[in-house]
Amino acid sequence: MVACVEVTPWERQPREGEEAYTAFLAYRDLGPGRTHEATRKGLSKRPGYLKPIERWSSLRDWRRRAGDWDAHLQAERDKVAAEEAAKWERRRLQALEEGWQLCQSLRAKLAEMLAFPLETPVVARSVPAEETQAVIAEAVSTPEEGKTPAVRGKSRWDYTTVGRLSKLVHELEWALLNQALPGPEGFDPLTATMEEFEAYMASYHRRVRPPPR
Repeated sequence: MVACVEVTPWERQPREGEEAYTAFLAYRDLGPGRTHEATRKGLSKRPGYLKPIERWSSLRDWRRRAGDWDAHLQAERDKVAAEEAAKWERRRLQALEEGWQLCQSLRAKLAEMLAFPLETPVVARSVPAEETQAVIAEAVSTPEEGKTPAVRGKSRWDYTTVGRLSKLVHELEWALLNQALPGPEGFDPLTATMEEFEAYMASYHRRVRPPPR
């Protein structure tokens, strides 16, 4: 039993001659603006060749077959575009998640800073070279290398440092939330009027500007 193989409209049809199919391919590949005359010129044929082209086109329904080819190409382009969009959407969400985790790490750092008292300025004194080397070695050594676990001293920060870090975390979180949440619906930059575009930009700046603290 011979399996029946379905032939797509843009492929060579049963009992379609090679010359006729070659002419159809030239017609098909011209795109939506295709014409019989453009097909003849594309084949570098004399003006009299237009008659067999018209006959083949009518007999084999070139217009419908070429239209099916256009729809097939568009479907393939849509598929590729959808895959690309999905890929970049996954990357966008991953970047948002990583940015949010960074904000939480900065918040933890902020809390860690506040857990230690402010470092008070001390009067500089001369330190013997031997003592300096010992302090450096102790600072860079790990708890496993030293005889006793490392003990953390006073943190070197002031209220300006805390304020700047707090503002940075606040602004980063606000920007991430605005990127993650949906924006105004129905805005199309390709068809929007100047008034609609200005209104959108005003709304955008209100959304991305963090509220006062």
